[in-house]
Amino acid sequence: MKKEYFISINGESQGPYQFSELGQFIISPTTLIWHSELHDWTEARFLREFEVYLQRPMYSTPNYGYNQNVSLAYTRDNRYVIVTTPTERIHYRYADFGERFVAGLLDGLILLIPSLFFPFIAGWLYYSLMQSNDGQATIGQKTMKIMLLDCKGQRVTFGQATGRFFARLLSGFIFCIGYFMFFWSDQKQTLHDNLAETLVVTEIRRERL
Repeated sequence: MKKEYFISINGESQGPYQFSELGQFIISPTTLIWHSELHDWTEARFLREFEVYLQRPMYSTPNYGYNQNVSLAYTRDNRYVIVTTPTERIHYRYADFGERFVAGLLDGLILLIPSLFFPFIAGWLYYSLMQSNDGQATIGQKTMKIMLLDCKGQRVTFGQATGRFFARLLSGFIFCIGYFMFFWSDQKQTLHDNLAETLVVTEIRRERL
């Protein structure tokens, strides 16, 4: 039976988690950990298996956005994204290809009739307005509980969403290779994600600071 871990976040116990799942957290030397072989909560620095989390650096992106109080970082295993604001820390995971594909199908159905009357313009306005509003997601993306995120942790702008929409044309060239870049990108980015400096993610949880 695999060992199950609990982690203390803001004084509250979270878990159980497998050891590999703990990579989604920012683990400091004083982070409290518990599992069934421990008599009491123990700081991570005293647990040998946590050396892999404590010694490997956190890769952060410099914040050049308009809100200098927001920062974005990738977890050590590069599976999760963490956005920190003055009041909370938001944990995301990358949306998988299936979630993105289904969201795209739903959006395609929504645009089917409008595109007959306003070809191209309907799609541009739909994607650009929806992805730059408060939800940062189209109806299809909201249905799949995924959203767009700026690579600096900022809100996606209308211009950025517009650039991403037009960049999708490039992703469709040469047997849609731009879409399949998703599979060999560390941040699960397609070509148009990369050009627009965006990520497609789903929120896991929020922590109050």
